[in-house]
Amino acid sequence: MLSRFFPPDRVGSYRACPLKGRLDRIGGRLLQLRYLPVVIAQHVREWLRFTRYLEQHALGVPLHSRDPEVQAYVGARLQACRSASRARFVRASLRLLLEADESGQFRRRVGTVPRPVPSWLATAVHEYATFLRVHRGSAPRTIAKRVWQLTRFAESLEQSGVTSLTAIAPSQVQQFLIDLRDQAPATRMTYATSFRSFFGWAYATGGIAVDLRPAATAPRRFKQRGIRDVLTDDHVARILASADRSSAAGRRDYAVLILAARYGLRPSDIRQLQLEDVHWREGVLSIRQVKTGRLLTLPLLPDVTDALIAYLRASRPATASRHVFVRHRAPFEPFVAANNLAAIMHGALQRAGLDQRPGRRGLYLFRHTLANRLLTAGCSMKSIGDVLGHASTEATMEYASINLPTLRQVSLSEREVRA
Repeated sequence: MLSRFFPPDRVGSYRACPLKGRLDRIGGRLLQLRYLPVVIAQHVREWLRFTRYLEQHALGVPLHSRDPEVQAYVGARLQACRSASRARFVRASLRLLLEADESGQFRRRVGTVPRPVPSWLATAVHEYATFLRVHRGSAPRTIAKRVWQLTRFAESLEQSGVTSLTAIAPSQVQQFLIDLRDQAPATRMTYATSFRSFFGWAYATGGIAVDLRPAATAPRRFKQRGIRDVLTDDHVARILASADRSSAAGRRDYAVLILAARYGLRPSDIRQLQLEDVHWREGVLSIRQVKTGRLLTLPLLPDVTDALIAYLRASRPATASRHVFVRHRAPFEPFVAANNLAAIMHGALQRAGLDQRPGRRGLYLFRHTLANRLLTAGCSMKSIGDVLGHASTEATMEYASINLPTLRQVSLSEREVRA
């Protein structure tokens, strides 16, 4: 089946491969997903190379890509790899070979394999995560972050000989947070928040006899301590004009950029945008926000409408997904949840000659810039919050510090201070 991916002098090794049936099933699946022929050829050759390695070392076929014999092979292969991208390809290729099922189906992304929670805390963390999901309605990413932070905490406790939830002392909680002093203040705050939440749950459910929440302290972080980074009107125009709208991927990227620039949408909301969210006849965009879960309805502006039509009519790959924006390389599927579309913005900044500017470089720049424009135009905080999809006016107040001209109008002069 895959003979055409080999030169004539190497077809024999493929046909004699003991795993030929598996190779054909997985290769057939790659063909169905419209992987490029050159990519399929690279995968098949990597699979044959690994098969020869198993035969030379008299090894059976591993059950998982994380098995020791696979890691030994990967270690040897990485010494010959000249780039990080090639190393990632080797790992991905072996994952496809070893983890695909009998029909050739496999996970869409390699992703990050979650670090297992130490066994002595695993049950409590699992029940806590269920509590967050069922009773608090926490987002999956929030739950995953808290589980990750508790896992790191449990691993550090094991090094001190602590292997029981009831044996955790307040001083150990404080010492762990102190050891995070090289982390950003915002990161240390999230750890303290996770610990207070977990210990509060454990204390309420009887998992611990002493409330450890007071021990989870971190440096105070003031929301209004800095000035938001914004773009000028000229910079916005240059970034939008930098998109290559003559290519399919360029039209997709332009649609992403203009959604962020005109509406200040979060990357997560752009990534999750569904075809059903665009109401063409009514002329509105209706989005269920990922962060707040609240419905946000915005008017379809003419340039946004044109950008979406240009992308959807002639540039979007054929796919069963209902997401507006998908990958333009096989598999043609939505972006993963961890993708904040930063590569699209970084490329636009580079083409516009703004990649060396200080400050932010992500799509949130457009969100802050839009808030600044609305403030300068004299819009009320309530109106700005409605456009940005904030759940409360307090969240919108964080953007008030970026309108320096307006702030200067109400500031005291040096003469007034000295009077």
